[in-house]
Amino acid sequence: MLADAVRQIHGTRVHAWRGIGAGYNKFAVESFLDEVAHAKGVDPLAFRLELTKGDQRASGVIRAAAEMAAWKRKRSDRALGLAFSEYHGTLSAGVAEVSVNRRSGKIKVHNYWIAVDPGLVIQPENVHAQLESAVVYGLSAALIEEHMPEIHTRIVASDAPPTGMGEIGVVAVAPAIGNAVFRLTGKRLRNLPMSPERVKSALA
Repeated sequence: MLADAVRQIHGTRVHAWRGIGAGYNKFAVESFLDEVAHAKGVDPLAFRLELTKGDQRASGVIRAAAEMAAWKRKRSDRALGLAFSEYHGTLSAGVAEVSVNRRSGKIKVHNYWIAVDPGLVIQPENVHAQLESAVVYGLSAALIEEHMPEIHTRIVASDAPPTGMGEIGVVAVAPAIGNAVFRLTGKRLRNLPMSPERVKSALA
């Protein structure tokens, strides 16, 4: 067997990531979608439901995550951020509940809710385990392994063919956190990790 590889230099530094390119690309996409919703004066949840109204599976996971998080309930000194992800036919949505210490610049994720539709589920407990471990990875990438929130998982029943669970839980974590920070502070974080220094710079 012969294998060849070509290193492409394109000016952007990327490294190994559970979720391959979907992890950092969705951070850009889902953050931008939130900016569009804000510019239109539309709730981020309603905006995503409008965009996915022709895809029952996609809107199903978005609704499930929002329901788990009680999206419309007011929080004191906290905010929710939403992100949607699709990876090789598996659909998921995540909601992060965050607070920000404006003095130290530290972001704290208090809860993370994630709903997934991976098609026909053969081993539900493994699905929940994959989601939880993937969320931990996503949190580590976003916040430099500072702490652990409560992680809440839900499988959305589907009769679609089984697709996969290895990466999907990572993808929505960072954009959900970033979108929550925006709702709380009005400032957009555009780089990972969301270090205290970057947060303080954005808030200045």
